[in-house]
Amino acid sequence: MKRILTLLALALVVAASAFSATAQATVRLGLGDQSFSVFTDVHFQSLGIKRMRVVTPWNVAFRSADRRYLDAWFATARSQGVEPLVTFTAAPGSRCPQSPCLLPSAGSYAFAFKAFHRRWPWIRTISAWNEANHRSQPTFKRPDQAARYFNVVRQYCRGCTVVAADVIDEKNMVAWLDVFKRYARGERIWGLHNYRDTNPRRGQRYGGTKLLLRSVRGKVWLTETGGIVKFVLPDGRTLFPQSESRANRALGRMFKLAKQYRARIKRLYIYHWKQDPFANRFDAGLLRASGQPRASYHTVQRWLATPWFSP
Repeated sequence: MKRILTLLALALVVAASAFSATAQATVRLGLGDQSFSVFTDVHFQSLGIKRMRVVTPWNVAFRSADRRYLDAWFATARSQGVEPLVTFTAAPGSRCPQSPCLLPSAGSYAFAFKAFHRRWPWIRTISAWNEANHRSQPTFKRPDQAARYFNVVRQYCRGCTVVAADVIDEKNMVAWLDVFKRYARGERIWGLHNYRDTNPRRGQRYGGTKLLLRSVRGKVWLTETGGIVKFVLPDGRTLFPQSESRANRALGRMFKLAKQYRARIKRLYIYHWKQDPFANRFDAGLLRASGQPRASYHTVQRWLATPWFSP
């Protein structure tokens, strides 16, 4: 009887510790934006965010204009003590799903990544390919090749933090990941863009966040998410008409989802910082083009003041 009571007490201590760890788990907040002027924005600095995501062509090390731009972006990030998350994507000239849809070989990707790593060896947080299951990417029907890219980054960036599959919550997500997992090697962090969950609309399937968590093991980062102010499709149809209030509600859903699953969701990168000054089809900025904060910016401030999120 004494032994049973001792074991029961031990089990209760372990359960209490696990509950406490989950209750105290915090999600690290980051931002996704291509502009390096954001780093010196007083509104950004007041948030205290120390993580930023930037998307760049997979062969950036061999493209002089992109290389110079990334040099400036990295230098500014480094001067502000901000950790970059670098996400690779298709090179300019690839027009998936139209032609040409240029899928690099694993050897070409490895050659380009090694050049990237030689030029910027201090970059230690990397995502192998952006929205790899989306039809706009050459990896759309090649999850096996996307897995090989991940294997390359793991092989040549020892000790780096690598996001394996950076996917969007499209209908093909689970089937795509099932193939990816057969070819990928090693421990994984999974990246998700959960716009369908954060920005629901009539007739649209949602629940991708929960679905991803059921489909994979390990840590998950919301590598791109946020509230859409406006979104016009390439054919001119408006998917989301202009609405800052709707975008702000979407941001609230984003935070609530991350809080609900914070035992596994460890990072969240909001896209993006400021509305473009030119007529862009997509706008999810926390600030207007004038630099004036939208309601969503203040929502970020409020959630950062809670115990569940940290900059």
